[in-house]
Amino acid sequence: FERPIYAGNAIATVQSSDPIKVITVRSTGFDPVAAEGGSASVEKIEAAADAGVSQFVSRELTKLDRPELTSASIIVSGGRGLGNGENYTKVLEPLADKLGAALGASRAAVDAGFVPNDYQVGQTGKIVAPQLYVAVGI
Repeated sequence: FERPIYAGNAIATVQSSDPIKVITVRSTGFDPVAAEGGSASVEKIEAAADAGVSQFVSRELTKLDRPELTSASIIVSGGRGLGNGENYTKVLEPLADKLGAALGASRAAVDAGFVPNDYQVGQTGKIVAPQLYVAVGI
C-alpha cells in the first residue's frame, strides 16, 4: 500500500509481512458508496438536564506580552543544550523580550520538562514560518 511521509510531501510504498496490519484510511481515499438499504434502528435517549456533579465557575484569558508562536515574525527557541528549565528562562526570556519575539522549544527541551508542550516547534509541535528564527542549544 502507499502512505504519505514527510508531512504529506512524499508517498512511500510499504509492504508488510506481518500477519496483523493496522491501517488508517483518508475519507477522500475512496468514492462514497450510495446510501441504500440499511437496517439499523435509531433510539432516542433523553439525557439528564442537570446531573449536578459539575458547574461552570469562570473563564480567564491569559494576556501575554509576546506574540503568538504560530504567527510570530521572530522566534527565539531553545533546546536541551540549555541544560535545564531555569537556564531556558534565564537565557531566552530576556533575549525574546528585547527582540519582541515569541518563545519556542525543541521536542527534546519539552520532553526534558524545561517548558510546556505549547512551546514545541516543528513537525511534532507547532508549524512556524518566522522571518528570523534564533536557535539556542538545539
